[in-house]
Order: sequence, then structure tokens, then C-alpha cells
Amino acid sequence: MTGRDLDEIMLIELESFTLPWSRQSYENELSNRYATYMVADHEGVVAAYGGMWVVADEAHITNVAVAPRYRRQGMGTKVLQALLNTAGQKRVSRIFLEVRVSNDAAFKLYSGQGFAPTGVRKQYYSDNDEDAIVMMRQLQSP
Repeated sequence: MTGRDLDEIMLIELESFTLPWSRQSYENELSNRYATYMVADHEGVVAAYGGMWVVADEAHITNVAVAPRYRRQGMGTKVLQALLNTAGQKRVSRIFLEVRVSNDAAFKLYSGQGFAPTGVRKQYYSDNDEDAIVMMRQLQSP
């Protein structure tokens, strides 16, 4: 992900999340030394993106989003696998994320890539006090 991707990222962000990040948040993330963000494109158009923070031997996925017209075409899996590969290269041993209790599609995506629930963060989302399921996957470093 680069600054040139942000116009497309922001459209997907607004279509995907009830609490979207601001453009400034993404600009800050692009200069954050702990952060890694990537995009999946389709014919030169950003179709999906995702990001994570890596601190010591743990990573935390901050977000994964797919443009509506590219959903159910493997784009989310592509981005998630790229994040997992990068985490492995950085010798991460565990990777965490949160997902809304109501987000069945994301839960299935993460479960299908080896993430398992480890807990619940009560009233995690401020827009509706929805709980978040905390998920974790063990990684083996190369």
C-alpha cells in the first residue's frame, strides 16, 4: 500500500466498516515502523487491502477489507495470506485479530486460515457496543 492507493482505500473503507478509519489514520500508518499494509489489485484497481502491526514476536491484524464487487472471489484470502507470509518472514510466533460477533463472513475467512477464538472483548465496538471475538493463530517462523 502506498499513498497513491488511498483514494481507492477510502472508498472501500467507507463501504466496509461502520467505524471507518480516516485518511489521516492511513497516512500515519504508512509511516509507522511497526505497521505493514498491502493491497490486492485486479487489473490495476485496488480490490482489497489489509494491515498489521508487528511488535517483537507477535502481530496484530488491524484490518482486512474487500471492495463489494470483489467479495467472494478470494481477494480477502489473498490479502490475509500475504499478511501471514509477511508475519512468518518477520519471525512472528502468534498473530491476533478482533472480529465483530455479527461478521460471519470475516469469521469464516479467519477460521479458514487457521485462526481460532481465544476470547471476547465485551462492548468493543463503540458504534453499537457490539462484542468482538479475539482470534489467534500460531505461526512457525521459517
